[in-house]
Amino acid sequence: MNKITLQLVFTLFCIPAVAQIHPSTTTDLVMPGGPYMNVLNTGAAISECSSCSQSVVHAYTWDGDSPGFAVYEPGLGTFVYGLPGGATDPDIVIGNDGYNGVVVYELNGGVEYQSFTYSSGNISLVSLKILSTNAQHPNIDNPNDCESTNPSVIVYEDLNAPANIYYSVGTLNGLFNVPIAVPNQGLSTGVALVNRKYPDVQVYQANKYIFVSTGTDLIGNNYVDLFDFGTGLNGFTSGNALLPGVNAKPRIDGVVANPVLDYAYAVTYHDHNSVRHGFQNQAISTLQGASSGDPAIAYTGDFHDAVWPSDLVNSPNFDVIGKGFNALTPDAFYKELNDPLTSGKFDKWAVSIAGSCNLDYAVCWVGDNEIYYKQANTGGSSSYKMQPNFENLAQVDIYNIHGQLIKSCKAEEFDDVYLSLPHSVYIINKIDNLGQLLSAEKVVK
Repeated sequence: MNKITLQLVFTLFCIPAVAQIHPSTTTDLVMPGGPYMNVLNTGAAISECSSCSQSVVHAYTWDGDSPGFAVYEPGLGTFVYGLPGGATDPDIVIGNDGYNGVVVYELNGGVEYQSFTYSSGNISLVSLKILSTNAQHPNIDNPNDCESTNPSVIVYEDLNAPANIYYSVGTLNGLFNVPIAVPNQGLSTGVALVNRKYPDVQVYQANKYIFVSTGTDLIGNNYVDLFDFGTGLNGFTSGNALLPGVNAKPRIDGVVANPVLDYAYAVTYHDHNSVRHGFQNQAISTLQGASSGDPAIAYTGDFHDAVWPSDLVNSPNFDVIGKGFNALTPDAFYKELNDPLTSGKFDKWAVSIAGSCNLDYAVCWVGDNEIYYKQANTGGSSSYKMQPNFENLAQVDIYNIHGQLIKSCKAEEFDDVYLSLPHSVYIINKIDNLGQLLSAEKVVK
C-alpha cells in the first residue's frame, strides 16, 4: 500500500475535518495458524446454516506466504485449510445452507478453483480444477440476498483472448462450464471497451449477471464501467472516467435486478486520490479523498456498506472505516471497523466484506502479519456492533506470539495475571462456560 500524505481539500467530495467516525463495538478475532506474512488480497463470504450453532457460517480466504481459506462457525470455532503454495488473489463463496463452497485464485499464470464441503467443523476438498492457463484477477459471486444459492459465476482477465474478460457459470458444488466472453459494450459509456482489467461480478439469479471492470475506449480514454448479461440494468450517468495509468480495482454488490431501482447495485473503487462510489442512473461520487486504500462493498437487504483502509482515525497509520447507506441515503457519519484497541497501532489493508439480507456482515482484513475477522451488525446502526456475550466469560488463555500457552486462568483472575506478565506481545483468548471461544485479541503490553 502506498501511503499518501493526507491533504484535506475542503470540497463537497472530501470528508470534512469534523466528520464523525464512530468506534466499533465488536471484538476482532485473529485467524488461527498465523502469522500470515505478505498477504495482499483477501475474500469473504457468508451463508445461512440451519445446522450451525448460531444459524450462520462465514468463509474467508487470503494469499501471501501461507495461502489458505477458513470456515468460521460462530459458537463452534474457525477451521483453516491450506491452498497450494503460490496461490494469489483469491476469492470465495459459501452457500447451500452452509454446506458447499468454492474458492478461486491465481496459480502458475492461470486461474484455478477448488470446491469444498463444510459440516460441524470439518472441511473436505471436493475437486480442484484449472479454469484457464493464462489468466489473472479472478472473482466469484453467487445469489446471496436472503439465501446463498446457485449459480456461482467466476470472472477473470484472459490474457490470450481479445475480449479480455471471460466468465464461467457453475454451482457451489464446483461444476463450472466453458468460459464465455463478457459483453464489451459499457453501460455508462455506450461504447465497446478494450483492455479491460480487474473485473468483478454481481449475480442476481440464473442468467442475470452484471460485471464491472476498468477499460479503454477506442480513442484511449479510461473508465470504470459495467457490462450486462440479462439484467436490463443501466450504468452511471457521469464521473466514471479515470486518469491515464490509474489501476482502479472496482468492486460491486447488489440487491435486486431492477432498472428503475437506483440502488439495484453499488460500485466502489479507489482511483488516483480518493475512494469512489456509484449507483445505477447516478453520477459517481467521492467517499473519501486523499489518503485511503482499495475499498470493498456488500449489501444486507436495502442497506449496504463500503469499507476501506484510511488514516483518518489515527494518522499516519491506516485503520479500516466504512460508510453505510440506507437505499440511496448515506449515513452522516463514518464507522471504524476494527476494534478500537488496535486503532493506530499498525496499518490495516486488504479488507473484504460480505452480507446477506437477514444476516450480519462477514468482514476480514490484514494487519501486523495477522488476518483479522469478525461478524458485524448492520441495518443502519451507528457502529459495527454485535458484542459477544461476555456475561458467560469463564476462562482466559494467554498465548505468546509463537502460539505457546503461557497462562490459563479464571476470568476473575485475569487482571492480576496479566499485570504479572513481562512486556511482550500476547494473544488473549476469552472462553465461555461451555468452552466456546468468545474472542481472540492480539495485545502489546
